[in-house]
Amino acid sequence: MASRVFALLIGIDDYKSGRIWNLEACAHDAQRMKQWLMQDLQVPKENIALLLNQEGTKRRIEDTFMSHLVNNPAIAKGDALIVYFAGHGSTLRAPPEWCEGKLGSVQVLCPYDHDTKGPEGRVAGISDRSLFAMLAKLSLIKGDNITLILDCCFLKAQLGSSARDRRFVRYTPTLKATPEDLFLGLWRGAVGRSFRGEFGFFQDDCQSHVLLAACRPGEKALEWKEGGKFTSELLTVKDVLPLHQMKYSDLSEHLAKGLTHIQQHPVCVGRRKDRVFLNGVPFVADASLVPINGEKDRLRLEMGAMHGVVEGTEFSVHDHNRFGSINPSLDSFRVYEVHPTWSLARRKSMNKPGGRGSWARITRWNSRTPFRVYIKRTCSSILRRLFVCNKNSEAELDGIPVKEGLNIVQVETSAKADMSVGVHTRDVRVQNLDHLVPPTAHPVIRIEKDRSRSGVILSEAARFHMHLHRTNPAKPFHESLGMEIFRVDPHTQRRVGPNLLVDGTAAISHSEGARYAVVLHNHSDTDLWPYLAYMDSNGVDIQLLYHPQPSHPIPPLRKRSYLDIGCTGSGIAPLNFPFPDNQHQESAFLKLFVSTSYTSMGLLEQSSSAYSCPPTPVPPPTPIVESKDQPQNWDTALVCVIMRRARAKR
Repeated sequence: MASRVFALLIGIDDYKSGRIWNLEACAHDAQRMKQWLMQDLQVPKENIALLLNQEGTKRRIEDTFMSHLVNNPAIAKGDALIVYFAGHGSTLRAPPEWCEGKLGSVQVLCPYDHDTKGPEGRVAGISDRSLFAMLAKLSLIKGDNITLILDCCFLKAQLGSSARDRRFVRYTPTLKATPEDLFLGLWRGAVGRSFRGEFGFFQDDCQSHVLLAACRPGEKALEWKEGGKFTSELLTVKDVLPLHQMKYSDLSEHLAKGLTHIQQHPVCVGRRKDRVFLNGVPFVADASLVPINGEKDRLRLEMGAMHGVVEGTEFSVHDHNRFGSINPSLDSFRVYEVHPTWSLARRKSMNKPGGRGSWARITRWNSRTPFRVYIKRTCSSILRRLFVCNKNSEAELDGIPVKEGLNIVQVETSAKADMSVGVHTRDVRVQNLDHLVPPTAHPVIRIEKDRSRSGVILSEAARFHMHLHRTNPAKPFHESLGMEIFRVDPHTQRRVGPNLLVDGTAAISHSEGARYAVVLHNHSDTDLWPYLAYMDSNGVDIQLLYHPQPSHPIPPLRKRSYLDIGCTGSGIAPLNFPFPDNQHQESAFLKLFVSTSYTSMGLLEQSSSAYSCPPTPVPPPTPIVESKDQPQNWDTALVCVIMRRARAKR
């Protein structure tokens, strides 16, 4: 899933001027905001620009705003854009003709070099007029789904002289910059642009963006060592309230409830303040959650044997299926009857009270196929065994968490393993040793050693192994399914050359920009619904190259016929098989799932690579009503793809 969230995060504690009292938690707040975006909303690191302390000069902030947001070709109109600032706010006396109407003072954000001499004179901060012009330009080009978050304040009276008054308040007086410096430092796009500055940053009729501010004008925005009070409350609320249903105005009210005891009242202004937070963009349907229905103690789950469900599979029940919004487990169920695309389950415990939800997530697959892991001995792992006492209740292999129900077992030698894992000081190194993978295609993959990534690698690898080896023992269509792979001209989408698939393996000399098409054959007397997955054996990525739409009136893979995927007239763009720049060989599998009735297979997908295939839009799971007179069935077909980099022509 490609993220449609982009952010510019600024946190400044240490100021260049010795006359400005330094803060303690602004940089930490900006880093916490980045962590929330990356972990909860799965925003890629490259979508976030982070400026801390001396990086946050006035010029650097303005330049990054333009390069990362306004002129960023990756941002489409309507994407969710966040500008976050934690640091000092200040006010200056307004110069003549600064804005329309009477105005006594100008509100400014204080960059690192605030109130110091610069090439354009003394730096007088980033004024409300400048920032409004910047946001107006951004809105014109990228749309008005813009959120400005300010954890600072603009006091009307000067702070007291005591250290306590100054140390924990995100405001500083401006002592040397003059009203003339405001004009000298005005952002170039704001020159000659009218500005109604009576309310500073707090203009309720603003159309370009929505403002979430730490407090009302004249109030103090407070911080403590653990963080700004406003930012801390925001990051607390997101773990309590479902943000996908929360309007900006309602969010502001909830934030205020947590801060009234310190006389700090968050503010939300802007014409779009009754819009859902971030316009709902990050909170897309989560394919790992599938519909359920039925009685309170017995439910029908819209997953079956085709998805990997077996008797004993367990799942949790949830209120919604939105990604990135708090969604606690309400109850737990265990499957007791399995059908091809659905199953029946009963509550795990009849004695404990449970909640009623409409969506389910697998918590224990109860896989019957063991996933064998060989743990390499490294200096890091030996030291950990000697000195670290593991107090974590979660099962682990050499410090890496292991989820139950995936049948992960440790073996003594690499010859018996499906994967080898080495835990080093700075990274985790994994190697796929599955017998289906060609012996020459076993590169070592290095994963950055952090809990969020290395903590799920074994679980993702075990799921990859489970889905790769899953078959229907009855094999009802095994002899009736066929597959062809062709190179295609990326412009005409016409086939170029012969079928690349020979005896179940496609050996491809891959060149930059090459595109491919897959032709599926159905020699049976039954119409089928096909689902084609690309499984990267050099990692753990699974992505769907083709997924039918439930609105299709008939199964796309007709009996005794074929289906083109990526060829002329197919309506599907040619396929791009990923090939990392640092590798000379890439091995993968194309796995075809077919069923006699429609089902959503989106939960197969998992991605950890920057070289993943472009995602295929997968419709969210919906309850399907099948005829009881029509028996269900399913099957699979698997082929191997080995790509070697073609030599450049001299």
